[in-house]
Amino acid sequence: MKDLTKGNIIKLLLAFSIPLLIGNVFQQLYNIVDTKVVGEFLGSNALAAIGASSPLFSMIMGALNGMGNGFGIVISKFYGAKDPRHMKQAVANSIVLAALISVIVTILAMFMVKPLLLLLNTPEEILQQSMDYIRIIILFMIVTTAYNLCAGMLRALGDTIRPLIFLAISTVINVGLDLLFVGVLQWNVQGAAYATVIAQIVSFICCIVYIIRRCPELHVAKEDFVFEGKMVGDLLGQGGAMAFMLCFVYIGTLILQGAINSFGTDIIAAHTIARKVSELGMVPFSTFGVAAATFTGQNYGAGEYQRIRKGAWDALIISWIWSAIVITVVYAAAPLLIRLISGVADNMEGSLSVWQYLIRRLNHQELPDGTKESITQWATWYLQFDTPFYFVLGIVITLRNALQGLSQKIIPMIASGIELLGKLIVAWVLAERIGYWGIIISEPVTWILMALLLGISFLVILRKKEGTNNITSRQVI
Repeated sequence: MKDLTKGNIIKLLLAFSIPLLIGNVFQQLYNIVDTKVVGEFLGSNALAAIGASSPLFSMIMGALNGMGNGFGIVISKFYGAKDPRHMKQAVANSIVLAALISVIVTILAMFMVKPLLLLLNTPEEILQQSMDYIRIIILFMIVTTAYNLCAGMLRALGDTIRPLIFLAISTVINVGLDLLFVGVLQWNVQGAAYATVIAQIVSFICCIVYIIRRCPELHVAKEDFVFEGKMVGDLLGQGGAMAFMLCFVYIGTLILQGAINSFGTDIIAAHTIARKVSELGMVPFSTFGVAAATFTGQNYGAGEYQRIRKGAWDALIISWIWSAIVITVVYAAAPLLIRLISGVADNMEGSLSVWQYLIRRLNHQELPDGTKESITQWATWYLQFDTPFYFVLGIVITLRNALQGLSQKIIPMIASGIELLGKLIVAWVLAERIGYWGIIISEPVTWILMALLLGISFLVILRKKEGTNNITSRQVI
């Protein structure tokens, strides 16, 4: 366990983040292995089927995971305040609330899958495969929710090592089962779904056994299952705010997916591959975000506002260093990454960088002979345009999570509302007028608007907290 209220901030953030980062990479490997195996053995239609359904699954799971992360922030505040009685009560309440909510969401989601896929303009030739894939995963989402809640509790106490170990074990299992179910047994996309579900079950079992045997801080007794209005309200408020925040993000992604699906299977496949690479590059940002939320939550409980300010700045610097690395890799080797992940090996003869392509189009110049707008080319252009804006994305994720750690619920939701509105405009206006390029430019524009709101809000709110703390200190003296 790590007490984040004392010691060198950068060292603490890195010690907390690096195991979490590696663990998140393993989580992304779940999806990447599915993409690679499905692309290799089942072809582009099956790959497009998984891609068409993934935003729907991501929205549902994102909401449940956001809820668990919100619960973890409440637990971290009690841990930082050295209040074990209320911390255990928060753990007990979190278990009950997470179980009830995940069961309700699972039931609703099973009935909503087909109507939502139809609403997203999923092509008829891949509709059934998309339904087969996502229904299996949704049916077992309670297991994923349980794991993320357990891992969130450990992270709230500063432990990121054990969740990493459990994810490493489950990822190895997932790779083996993908090859068995899809490559050997030919179970189609259902095989990839079953492999992911079984791997998640293993990670949950490992996590809960460890908590029972080695983590007495999180052990709860009958008397801890006391449902006080303030505690339940704090958990639902914090968890609900993060869930709705992520829902806004994924609803926007769903709307965009509907526009993408209208462009045909090649664009769907290209976008699916590009997002897999992009999400891998974004993993550290979510890691730094969790670190910022936990760090802020513990120090907020301890009243250490200067450390919160310094911690946010240090987290931003780390995220910008990572942004520079990702941009360099993408511009050096994007087509290679795309082929490694997807198994797609189409012609890239006469290919242009995204900026060369846009300059030619804006100047109404002809493309070089042999240039082909292939799956790999579209995916490469997406990555080359979006990754330079990762510097802005680092600001968005770090400050949005830091505000959550300060128990601020409204501003992060407004920021996510801006993202949703931006994607609505893209889907209804830009995509119709300029095609897939409207999708490509949508996220950088919304990131810039969100960063402005979050940056100003964080500085104003933290200054008010510091002023209140100073007044309280003078009164006590």
